[in-house]
Amino acid sequence: MSDEAPSADKPSVLKMPVSFGGICEIIAVLALAFTWLGSLGRYHWTFDLVSHFRLQYLVACAGVLVFALFRRRSWMVFAALISLLWNAQIIHAFHQTAERIEAKGEKPLRVMIFNVLTQNHNHVAVIEQVLRVDADIVCLLETDETWRLSLEPLRVRYPHRVEQLDDGPFSIACYTRLSLKSSEVRRFTVWGLPSVLLNLDHLGAPLTFIGIHADAPLGRLKAQEWRSQFTQMGSIVAGIGGEVIVAGDFNATPWCEGMRLLCEKSGLQFRSVDPVWPPTWGLNLPVMIPIDHVLVKGGLRVQKREVGPDLGSDHRSVVVEITR
Repeated sequence: MSDEAPSADKPSVLKMPVSFGGICEIIAVLALAFTWLGSLGRYHWTFDLVSHFRLQYLVACAGVLVFALFRRRSWMVFAALISLLWNAQIIHAFHQTAERIEAKGEKPLRVMIFNVLTQNHNHVAVIEQVLRVDADIVCLLETDETWRLSLEPLRVRYPHRVEQLDDGPFSIACYTRLSLKSSEVRRFTVWGLPSVLLNLDHLGAPLTFIGIHADAPLGRLKAQEWRSQFTQMGSIVAGIGGEVIVAGDFNATPWCEGMRLLCEKSGLQFRSVDPVWPPTWGLNLPVMIPIDHVLVKGGLRVQKREVGPDLGSDHRSVVVEITR
């Protein structure tokens, strides 16, 4: 029988207590890391996916900065400050993308886009809001067969329409009072997602309007198709001379890689006097982001931009006034 006392168990790393401050530091490091990973979107779809949450990262970095100052972590103060400024400058780049110039003599072209959500039962309020806005061009998304009867007031109000209501959550309906020369439904990606193309006459000049609903880039395959849709759309727009408006649910924030590719290939721009960074999706969620947009080409400018009220959809409508 040995007289040696049993040795005490060495503490396991997994069993070591973690302080509240330690947890906060881990959260802080993750918040700062996502800021920089989101800037690598061109290299992998997962990085581009995390790029959408710049508004959240801005708030998180401000919180990390306060925490770091309180804890006297000089390295974290520096990292949080740089990350805060990085997010702020990315967002600020889309605060005003066109100069404010007073329009003289010309009535602005009013455009409304709204992802109404297929499961939304608040049809009456949605249609009443569309009629109240009284836009020259209206583009409604996710208007599937359940919306067919509810859209009748818009058929009465607007002389021209293109309705593609049999594509489930990617159904789309466009209405306009402008003179319609021709229209077509273009399909993109292996899933054949529809976009509506309208060739219009606006104040004696040709105007092309394209309504788009891109798939959400959740997963490798969908992210590839999302970029493919933007690439194909960019090629189409690049080949159109004159004035072009592309509007809808892009499932893309202004600062993500997919949006950069689309604008670079097509020549489209936001060219908005008002900010385009205010969220349009998930306004009741902490992950709220701006993914509903109106892009223009050919000397057009968005003179005014408004985000609509909560009408039962997970999106809010966007109404813009466009001038030359």
